[in-house]
Amino acid sequence: MAKAQRIIGFLGRFSGMGESRRSRKLSSEEIRLVEQYRELSESDRIAMRYLVDAMRSISRF
Repeated sequence: MAKAQRIIGFLGRFSGMGESRRSRKLSSEEIRLVEQYRELSESDRIAMRYLVDAMRSISRF
């Protein structure tokens, strides 16, 4: 098992992906949010990024 993980890690680094970027399957809610975000205009996407960054900066969690 450890050998397989080392091989996967090597292939990930070789392809430009770090071991810390392990993917997981998105939930149906997350998929829906991504689809809605992609439908926004570029200016609305920028506004959403500002909003999320502002919320993150004041969040206590």
